[in-house]
Amino acid sequence: MNIPSRRGFLGGVIALGGAATLPLRADAESVAKAGTPAPADLAGADTVKVNTQVNGVACAETVGADESTLSLVRERLGLTGAKLGCGQGACGACTVLVDKAPACACLLPAVALEGREVTTIEGFGEALHPVQRAFMAHDAMQCGFCTPGFVMEGAAFMDRWRAAHGATEPSDAELAEALAGHVCRCGAQVGIRAAIRDACAGRFDGPEKEAPRYDARAKVTGAAKYTVDVMLPGMLVGKFLRASTPHAEVVSIDVSAAEALPGVKAVKTFVMAGAPIRYEGQALAAVAAIDEATARAALAAIKLELHQRAPVISAETALAADATIIFPGGEGAASASEAPVMKAPWAGNLRGPTETNLLAKPKRAAKALAAARAGEGQLIEARYTAHNQAHSCMEPHAALARWDGDTKLEVWLSTQSVDDMADALCERYGLERANVRVRADHVGGGFGSKAGVDQEMTTAVDLAKLAGAPVKITFERWEELIVGGNRPEASVNIALAADADGNFGGLDAEAYNLNGAAVGGSTGLVLRLLYRSKNKDVRDYDVLTTTAPGKPFRGPGGPAGLYALEQAVDEIALKRAEDPITLRKRWDPNPGRQRLYELAQASPLWRDRDAQRGEGRVRRGVGVAAAAWPYFLSKGTRVELIGRADGVFVARCACQDMGQGSRSALSWTLAEALGVPRSQIEVQFGDSDAPRGPASAGSRTTPSIVPAAEDAAKQLTEELVELAEDLFGVKGAVMAHGGVDHDAGRLTWAEILARSGERRALGRRRRDDDGYYFATDEFGWGKAWPGAVVVVALEVDTATGRVRATDGWMGLAAGRIMAPPVARSQGLGGFIQGLSYALYEERRLDPKTGLQLTTNLEDYRIIGVGDTPNLEVAFDETPLDGVRGGGAGLAELATIGVAGAVGNAFAHATGVRLRSIPLRPDRVLEALRQ
Repeated sequence: MNIPSRRGFLGGVIALGGAATLPLRADAESVAKAGTPAPADLAGADTVKVNTQVNGVACAETVGADESTLSLVRERLGLTGAKLGCGQGACGACTVLVDKAPACACLLPAVALEGREVTTIEGFGEALHPVQRAFMAHDAMQCGFCTPGFVMEGAAFMDRWRAAHGATEPSDAELAEALAGHVCRCGAQVGIRAAIRDACAGRFDGPEKEAPRYDARAKVTGAAKYTVDVMLPGMLVGKFLRASTPHAEVVSIDVSAAEALPGVKAVKTFVMAGAPIRYEGQALAAVAAIDEATARAALAAIKLELHQRAPVISAETALAADATIIFPGGEGAASASEAPVMKAPWAGNLRGPTETNLLAKPKRAAKALAAARAGEGQLIEARYTAHNQAHSCMEPHAALARWDGDTKLEVWLSTQSVDDMADALCERYGLERANVRVRADHVGGGFGSKAGVDQEMTTAVDLAKLAGAPVKITFERWEELIVGGNRPEASVNIALAADADGNFGGLDAEAYNLNGAAVGGSTGLVLRLLYRSKNKDVRDYDVLTTTAPGKPFRGPGGPAGLYALEQAVDEIALKRAEDPITLRKRWDPNPGRQRLYELAQASPLWRDRDAQRGEGRVRRGVGVAAAAWPYFLSKGTRVELIGRADGVFVARCACQDMGQGSRSALSWTLAEALGVPRSQIEVQFGDSDAPRGPASAGSRTTPSIVPAAEDAAKQLTEELVELAEDLFGVKGAVMAHGGVDHDAGRLTWAEILARSGERRALGRRRRDDDGYYFATDEFGWGKAWPGAVVVVALEVDTATGRVRATDGWMGLAAGRIMAPPVARSQGLGGFIQGLSYALYEERRLDPKTGLQLTTNLEDYRIIGVGDTPNLEVAFDETPLDGVRGGGAGLAELATIGVAGAVGNAFAHATGVRLRSIPLRPDRVLEALRQ
């Protein structure tokens, strides 16, 4: 059976007598009720009385004629489990059941609910559905924003499946068809598929099992609250007026009509006459109003006159002799990097080179390349190009600000660093740190796009001050795709040589980073991280264009850089008629990757790769790539551990969990350190009032919080051992698993705390034994080098150009793994995002107007359940030498090597080297023709 794409899901309707046709999932016709009475005559009506049932409770609401079911359940009834992910029925996050059939609540008019029964995720109650229990056990989630929608769809599918087939397993194709209208940006598709399959087969009809993820229950029940879910009394709606052109000059802007509209409480402008517009979506003004409709009317009332300029959207246009200089004098460009931007010269729209040859031997590299060109060894010279990828987090950028007088500020924010954002607000507004609080209980993905001080936060704060009321700003999906963040386009000119003995000879690479209206690209820098020879000359350039600024994205520069490098390495191996893994084993001294190479080479996927290639229309190939990422940490991290009188241990840290599993890593770590069940650990994250916490960026969270938590546990248990002797009068007290052993028996921590009362300890992230390559008061670049090896199998249809991944294996050598099932999910998520980057995603612009074409989740293609192959993640848990806690983070490492393996698998399948990604069908067919 062919697996359908997620775009075929609007195949069925519920028809209502006298009402509009309602978009529903493909199976809806089988449960539709013909002739259901419509509400009272809608002709000319602004509002309509609707009588329905929601989660078994009668509900009578007067709704707007154009109000959606999603607005009704979220904003009127406070049932926030269903999410607004796209507003176009393309992502599934809003799924509810209407008369037991899955429906897109964002498209379903509330007036169509007359006489119907609606079930939201909250309607399943405390007695979980088997699909919810399966999701928890399989860790079929990460950030959790899309989880309620998947659960609702999966539950409805399971009920239908059981009725027709009993407790049996559906096929992957049947599951893909059922879930075709759903998107998971984090990459939980493997777990989702397994969970629903097992639920259908009856494996979760029994009692609930302990979930590996700390907050799994909150996510499968809709109880997890995100910034977009927070609602305050008197809250206003904030919205931006954004440029609808990529390049212009402001002639005039007049906001007086918007200010005069009833219900508009504040207006703020960001530009004045003469100001440049440098990209589509640039914020020109913002308003705060009593509701969405009034805010939109206010934006429409703003009078704007522009002098249009020609867009500059390609490197060729930007570097032309007569090109418009986008940032005269090099001032004002945003940063596309998580790290401080290094100095570099400017020449028009070209910035660079940014050289990283301080410890390298570029002359040796040049000599080795010259020898290879003379016939001594092997040489590859090629140009590789990589596309622009949107972050497109399922929870869009969102901020809610509330002032208390002029000196106290509280902000709810979808962010990757509550602590850093609180510091930034203090500095910006001149406030005391104790008077600023940033909160992010749950974050629906970030991937680097929410790591900095973004405009929605500062604008919400400014508008709230002007309006004297709380203001919430939430990006719409088109905003998220245009200005929410993107991985910059890049091109890499690479020359790689092996010497006459087949050893690494030299590397020369020149990377051009098209960061839009930003600087700080690092595609070339990543090439230094693998094959640790000094014989390298690597240069990075930034090319400025009139497109939205790039942002850090899960291993900035990594996928594009390694797509080039790892294909070049494979080509050297082919020239030498050598196994590509064998060549890498010789070139790469990293001990972790050495062990992974052995595992990869012994796997059936690699061992049998030549026997499965095929010679017909469909060709099969298997490719390999290696990856490296630095080990970063936040030295200032603190974790407070509180032992309560009821025996529960509470960990507090100004950290955040955006799906990577930081809460889980801490709960597993403390359960092990204290010798208690994880059910006795409570983790409090997402609040800047807690002790100092790390940003979730650069894979630094786990290696920051785990050692600090272990330090806190050590301090607290030492105190409890002393208290056992003092309070109970025992002798010979020593720490044991879960308590204290003494000469006369044993005391549990709970028994000691019941008598002593609450006890606290503050742990800190102590210095690594081996020190750091580089360090500040807060930041450390450690000396360990985690590694990854990726193997991908794929099929190429030579008639249609379609490329489909069929299997994959990834090995990760990042030291000690704190919560193995959750870490596996993180690895799978990175793997799946890497496949999506290489095969499906591409942020496209109109070549003439410079306007973005991919502004919704129908046009911007993200990998779906049906596109996701069988994947395996393996860990080499050898502790990293000199690293306190023994382990490093996984997010970047699991993502950046995948595209290189895909490129090498394609070449293995077809004998053709495709030097541009994504592997679109048109590119594939063109390459095969040539």
